[in-house]
Amino acid sequence: MNMTWLLPAMLVIPLIGTGLIALGAPARKTALIVSLLNLVPGFLLSGVVLRTGEILFGPQSIQAREVFPVQFSLGLDGLSLPMVWLTLSVTLAAMGVAREGIKREKEYFICLLLVGLGGLGAFLSVDLFYFFSFHEVALIPSFLLIGIWGQGDRTGAAWRMTLYLMFGSLVLLVGLIGLVMAVPEMARTLDWRVLTGYLKVNPLAPGIQTPLAALLLVGFGTLISLFPFHSWAPGGYASAPAPAAMLHAGVLKKFGLYGLIRLALPLTPLGWKEISWLTGLMLAANLLYLGLAALQQRDFRWLLGFSSVMHMGTVFLGLIGGTLLGLSGAVVLMVGHGLSAALGFAVAGEIGQRAGTTWMQDLGGLGKKAPKLWFYLTVAAMASIGLPGLANFAGEILIFFGSWSAHPLWVGVAAWGVVLSSIAMLRAVRSMAFGPTSRTVDASGLTDFKGFNETWPYAFLTFLLLVVGIVPGVVLGPIRPVLERLFLP
Repeated sequence: MNMTWLLPAMLVIPLIGTGLIALGAPARKTALIVSLLNLVPGFLLSGVVLRTGEILFGPQSIQAREVFPVQFSLGLDGLSLPMVWLTLSVTLAAMGVAREGIKREKEYFICLLLVGLGGLGAFLSVDLFYFFSFHEVALIPSFLLIGIWGQGDRTGAAWRMTLYLMFGSLVLLVGLIGLVMAVPEMARTLDWRVLTGYLKVNPLAPGIQTPLAALLLVGFGTLISLFPFHSWAPGGYASAPAPAAMLHAGVLKKFGLYGLIRLALPLTPLGWKEISWLTGLMLAANLLYLGLAALQQRDFRWLLGFSSVMHMGTVFLGLIGGTLLGLSGAVVLMVGHGLSAALGFAVAGEIGQRAGTTWMQDLGGLGKKAPKLWFYLTVAAMASIGLPGLANFAGEILIFFGSWSAHPLWVGVAAWGVVLSSIAMLRAVRSMAFGPTSRTVDASGLTDFKGFNETWPYAFLTFLLLVVGIVPGVVLGPIRPVLERLFLP
């Protein structure tokens, strides 16, 4: 049975949802149903990928691209599969966390669906034009979500994020165009599968690879908030409504890491060796400088923002380590980070809504007043610091082992990053869980979760963190053949 049509169906389903909401359908209910329904093609396509290795939709012939180089081609393989499932899962949880009754509710849920759609499209696209464009599409509703429905300095945060990401996207676009134009005219293509195959046999000259690697580093690095292009992220996440922060930190940030693995590292390997000293300094700054900054935070949202950015340094270590073990760990940590960041921002949003504040000094006794809420807060914190049994630990341990032989210094730096992250998170959990109940918590009339409708998104994300942490093979199995094809001779 031909299932290729399910690939565009995964993009059409959210679009149908936005149309129904615009026509007056109940916003939250429609968004939830659409997000749940999109799991069906996800399950069916997963079976195909696990059996055959990949599935493709759209024109695949060279003749078709000679007529019109940009083709709407979609594909799913072992590397994009965990990213697609991360997107589907976080989108569903975000719709569950979002509450009814918010101002301009219809537009709010349409924007959330469009952010999820942009992430899905980017991970499914085979054509570089659509790969880039889908990510840009997701940035527009992200700006609106922060600017209209955010809190604190929401306008400044929205503009700061937009300007930084526009800069990163422009640099990335120049890098992608340069990559395509560096190939002889007869072999030029926007299909990354064909481009990868050609450059593996006919690598670019080192003098060309180095500037291209630098452009891709700055472009993708800005999108993943790698130091020194990070300052948009902590404030952006702290100001965003919880579902928007879940989608951006949990899903969209992985676009840059995915692009590095899929394109930058395998197509310009000699260039990355030339700038390895720079990448090492950048990841060290992410881990140490931002780890120290996280220790200074008193607002739980800001702590999560800095922690989320900080852990990109560990993922980046896995990418530049140059081993399949390190790269595999990076993908596992991408999934774990996406799930734990989504859970953390969901909990922070719930605390802010119920207590009226996310200042940790004002939340003493939270564990006594709302034990279920505190439990999920603790799960998110423990996942973030890499507690064994949760997904982040599986990724981090693979990265450390895989990177030790090539970069022992940076592994040591990453270990200190774990220490800083642990201190910050454990201190936050302690201050909010134990001790006397604060006046703020007493006065707010804070209540705990009640019923399945309120708890299921948190339980769902916790379950996924446990599954990937205990059985990392669900991610490692599909990605290994793709990584071998990309990085082995």
